[in-house]
Amino acid sequence: MSPKAIPQGIEKGALRRATAREKATLDAKRNPLSIARRIKAAATAAGLEDKRAEDGKTWVSKARQYIDALAEDKAKLTPPDGAKPISAFWTYGIEHPKAPKNDQGVPFLSQRFIAEEWAARQNKPAPGAAQTLETTQGGRELDDMFLWEPEVIKALGGAEAGFPQGYAKATWAKISETYAGLAEGRTLVFGQTADTRSILHQQELGELCKNPNVGLHNIDFVYEAPRSWPEVTRTEAGTNAVRAVAQFDNKDLPHYIDPQGFASDTPEARKAKIDSLLESAPAQAQPQAQAQAQAQDQAQAQPQAQAQAQDQAQVPPQAQVQAQAQAQSQAPAVKAAEQQATPKSPASPLWQMGFQQPQTVTRPQRTGPAPVAASPGAPPLASRPLATGMDGPA
Repeated sequence: MSPKAIPQGIEKGALRRATAREKATLDAKRNPLSIARRIKAAATAAGLEDKRAEDGKTWVSKARQYIDALAEDKAKLTPPDGAKPISAFWTYGIEHPKAPKNDQGVPFLSQRFIAEEWAARQNKPAPGAAQTLETTQGGRELDDMFLWEPEVIKALGGAEAGFPQGYAKATWAKISETYAGLAEGRTLVFGQTADTRSILHQQELGELCKNPNVGLHNIDFVYEAPRSWPEVTRTEAGTNAVRAVAQFDNKDLPHYIDPQGFASDTPEARKAKIDSLLESAPAQAQPQAQAQAQAQDQAQAQPQAQAQAQDQAQVPPQAQVQAQAQAQSQAPAVKAAEQQATPKSPASPLWQMGFQQPQTVTRPQRTGPAPVAASPGAPPLASRPLATGMDGPA
């Protein structure tokens, strides 16, 4: 069955979120000093002071120290006690005629707001069921600093105060890595593939693979593989596991798959390529407590097995049959109790990339030269970064 379009309710909610964010960003650009004062006040409240850098010539402002610490503050990224939400991640966005325009004049809806709206709807019937980085305490605080805006960076003191070019992306990369390291269980990626320039590719996916509570098998992409790919590529290289490891936009970097070239390979060559990629995925770490418990279990396993074998040898055959029958009769009740005690997690959506265009709307014909086709293996134009931002070009 073909994946459905993004639900209209989520589409409308995401547009409202994008519009509200656009307004807040414009306010921050008009009054960046108020943002800078708020950050410095938080740094002062944390007991920080301006200090000299290690070179003895430059200085690092208390605001920079505060933000750096925030990006690694696990407490502000950890859900409340007992909550185990599905952690959602996102990358880039989709063109939408009603979305705010980016810095290239294109109406562009970030996947961030689609992910946030999805999480909010999951949390209505089951609070704490889903989250995104920007909905955590630390993510909200960093988001409200508007570090992507040059006016805010200037108000904070610029490079002389420890805020060089590229600081915003580096900081978001660090907090994203921290967030991924704290995820548990199944995670969702709101994107089609991970572009090599994205924080998703550079930090988050690798950290999720290493995370002892997640691993490669728990990474699910919300969108189906690109329909521009040949069917065999969609089927074999469009799985969640492969898309979490491979990249499809830069042949000069590791883990590259050319969607067109892949389809022309022999089945044996395709399998070898996939196997090699999956083997290169960062290994899932084992929790220290679990490793210690496993070692103890193994140490005790042999004597326990021997004792159990001796006990079974002394039990009359009729008693063994009765014990097995009793265990089988209790199994359904035990299983039902376990299912009732374990809360159900939200189902993973599987959507097409893009929105369902109203049939009553006729898209105007393009004028001027024909658009330039994307290079082989590049994501669809609608999913390419069209502006700077958290997952845009550095």
